[in-house]
Amino acid sequence: MDRTSRDRPPSARHTNSRLSSRSSSSHSRNGHRAPQDNTSNSSLRSSRENRRQSKRTTRSNSDTSYSRRSSNGSKKTQPAERSGSGGNFAKLVTTVVMFLAIADLIVLWTSIDATIGDQTGDMPRQTGPEVGLHQLTEKRTTDIQFQLMNDIARKQQEQAKQEHEQAKQQRPKKRRTRSESDIRRIDEERRRRYVPIDKVKNVAKVNKVKNTDTFGVDEHIVKILTAANIKLDEELASQLPTWDDIVSMYGDKPIIHGLETCQTYRDTVVPADRMLGPAGIFNTGTNLLFELMKANCNIKEAMTSTTHREPHRNGMRFQPPWGKHNPPSNYRDQHVAKFWGEGINQTAFFPVVMIKDFYHWAGSQCRHSYTTWWDHDKDRCPNLVDAWNRPSRTTVKFGRGQLHYDSILDLWNKYYQEWEEQTFPHLTTRYEDLLFHGEEVTKIACDCVGGAFTTNFAYVEGSAKENGLPIHNGANGLIKALLQYGKSANRLSGFTDRDRLYASKTLDSDLVNRYGYSAPPLPT
Repeated sequence: MDRTSRDRPPSARHTNSRLSSRSSSSHSRNGHRAPQDNTSNSSLRSSRENRRQSKRTTRSNSDTSYSRRSSNGSKKTQPAERSGSGGNFAKLVTTVVMFLAIADLIVLWTSIDATIGDQTGDMPRQTGPEVGLHQLTEKRTTDIQFQLMNDIARKQQEQAKQEHEQAKQQRPKKRRTRSESDIRRIDEERRRRYVPIDKVKNVAKVNKVKNTDTFGVDEHIVKILTAANIKLDEELASQLPTWDDIVSMYGDKPIIHGLETCQTYRDTVVPADRMLGPAGIFNTGTNLLFELMKANCNIKEAMTSTTHREPHRNGMRFQPPWGKHNPPSNYRDQHVAKFWGEGINQTAFFPVVMIKDFYHWAGSQCRHSYTTWWDHDKDRCPNLVDAWNRPSRTTVKFGRGQLHYDSILDLWNKYYQEWEEQTFPHLTTRYEDLLFHGEEVTKIACDCVGGAFTTNFAYVEGSAKENGLPIHNGANGLIKALLQYGKSANRLSGFTDRDRLYASKTLDSDLVNRYGYSAPPLPT
């Protein structure tokens, strides 16, 4: 121990000894021997320098890696900077829109103040946007209340209506009973109102024309004209067909099928319930039959009938309750006609079916097609087939819908084939017989249902279709009908050679023979 260390206090000496031992231990760990005091100080300084150098190296490396990360981070943040610029533009647009909206509210506020206010003049008008808005709110509230009141009233009306209907359905139906005195009084009034058939206006006209000078016209035709109260003169006589022409086309007697069903009808239907009326396809004389039966036949028991009622109270009706033109299979007992059909017992009705020679009927369809549609016009009719001999498809509207046929000839065939299949009581006769044998045909039909036939037959002059309906304009009267259907030259009017060949092959020969129609000659 040197003198310096001896002079130090014990604590200082102890401290120096700890430092020297720590330094020597560190040097010994580094593989060096503990040097003398100068050597140890220099070693200490060098180790400190080494530590400082290592710290500087570490700091420089960390700075380098941080700079790399910073450069990469700057590249990634470029889109964010762009999006930030876009967000600024959107904020600018939003600000402008909000500014315009505020301006519009100010203008609306001012207009409300200018248009809504006290208009009576009794009080000074209050101004200010809040006044206008308050009045506008009151108006809207009043409208809403008024609408609510209307809805409530409508619901109450509907509820009351439903309750009334329910009560009406639950209410028991009261049947009115008439005493015997009331029935006798009503029958007596009906008898007073009833006009006997021999005093009908049409019958009274019969005796006005006698036609003593016939101008060479056959007596059968003179009788028809006299019954229709038509004065015969020389000019008319020169135009009329001869009776031989008529007989050559239709025979000298009427053809009526179904007479065997008359007794069955009379046995199954009581006289008070009996009814008669025409049926048949369009343009077959159904209206003419109704007029003739109405004027010349009377079922006396129909006067007091409780099941049906006609204008003349004679049981003669305009059409069957299922409709006179409708096919029977799908309409009888399955359909109720709009006119003269409601409340009628359909099985008690006796139809008289009218049929017309197909060639004449096709010409009638050309003049009045009713609810029948097919390819034809004024210059091409009946046009049964086209230029390639293809049938002209035909559509017919009946009471419940439409039916389709190959042609109007196919319609004529199928319609009357269906009537031939019916087994219930009915008659079928020709339109030509009603025209040339009217008195005989109507008498047979009247006797069939047990009616009383007149002693002074009245033929309906003029068209039986003159009832004011446009569809009947131009329909033939008696004179025109005699000229049209009494001359064979008019039978094939409008038929082309193609139509005649098609008709000769397609027309139902059984129907033609059954009703005495003759086939026209084929084209050469």
